[in-house]
Amino acid sequence: MKVERISYDDCKEWLLYKHYAKRLCSISFAFGLYIDNVLKGVCTFGMPPSSTLATSICGEDLKKYVLELNRLVVNEGLPKNTLSFFVSNSINKLPNNKIIVSFADANMHHSGYIYQATNFFYTGVSSNTTKLIDKFGNEFHFRNVGHQQKKLKAEFNLKTRIVKNLSDDLLKNEYRNLKGRNKYTGHCYVASETYYYLSNEKLSVYHIKHEGSTHWFLRNDKNEIIDLTAAQFKTSVPYHEAKRGFFLTKTPSKRSQILIQRTLNNDFKIVKSRINEDKIDRLEIAEYLRRYKAQWTAKKLDLEFGYKDKAAHWFRTDNYFSFPNIDDWIKLKDLLNFDDTHDKVMRNFEWVPCVNDIVKKLELKKINILSKHRYVYFKGSKSFKRLCRKNLKYQIKEYPKNKNIRYNTNYVVTPQLRLL
Repeated sequence: MKVERISYDDCKEWLLYKHYAKRLCSISFAFGLYIDNVLKGVCTFGMPPSSTLATSICGEDLKKYVLELNRLVVNEGLPKNTLSFFVSNSINKLPNNKIIVSFADANMHHSGYIYQATNFFYTGVSSNTTKLIDKFGNEFHFRNVGHQQKKLKAEFNLKTRIVKNLSDDLLKNEYRNLKGRNKYTGHCYVASETYYYLSNEKLSVYHIKHEGSTHWFLRNDKNEIIDLTAAQFKTSVPYHEAKRGFFLTKTPSKRSQILIQRTLNNDFKIVKSRINEDKIDRLEIAEYLRRYKAQWTAKKLDLEFGYKDKAAHWFRTDNYFSFPNIDDWIKLKDLLNFDDTHDKVMRNFEWVPCVNDIVKKLELKKINILSKHRYVYFKGSKSFKRLCRKNLKYQIKEYPKNKNIRYNTNYVVTPQLRLL
């Protein structure tokens, strides 16, 4: 009986057909259990599915050391203690200084006895209490929703989306009945106004008389021209002759409000997503907001924002902290009257497809599930282990003792022989 490093391809059949999850996962290291040179089991380690999970174990500074033991599957009928032998030898073959996290799925009647046998620390249960299923009842992994979001994001362009939603009902009367007009004629004001309010760029408003009418466009802080309806003209617009101006209303006009809603909700809904939020110091933001909180209690803020038990999380200094979203940050700034210290990172956003809208379009349903048992193991030098124990964010608890029921692993993997 030996444990040896194997390739990604060696794992595929085991993970897709024999393991209960029936899907591939992130694999950084894979090990095979060989008995008489025949592969009898697979154990894989990979990057955690989110940076939040990696940070939650021992904090931001140690998250780069975190690996997840994400798949363990062997054939039936193996000698006693084979699993513990397999797991411990797989861990021994990993590079030093690693924090290993793994989850025993209570929904499959697992309590994690194999991790208990190999001296993992038990740190309680995960916060995941729901999962997505498709219309056929099959599990749809949340990572696939992320893949769909990335695909739609790649297809998304704010300028194109605004122009696509221009229509005659947004025109003023003087343009509606104009014969032989270009489809962009009369739309320059509302298109520029809409981009001004939706874009994350620093923009200035300009207007110029050209080919018999007033034309509106924008410039960003790099002095680049943003003109969404320039195609209406037969001749080039002399932008250098334009005058800087302002829109006629302090807030989006009625026409722009209509176009904004169309732009945000056409084809798929888009929402603001803060850029590099995972790199922002959560504790620094929480303590900063606390300094300006004054008489505003969490309950008062929830009433002001129309939330239920949400505002309190903006001021927490533990794992339950959450960032105010972009619009909430802007409103919070007006209420608490804090300065611009963090505006650059907190208001830096991009438009992304809405996850809830993707879930709805894919006809997915969210169902409740049992939380999973979380186990943690430290591999490395004594000083590294001490550092991990010191920074461990969870309390070490007694091992759970429940009846363990194996899932059906009757699938027979194509024999894989080791080349001698």
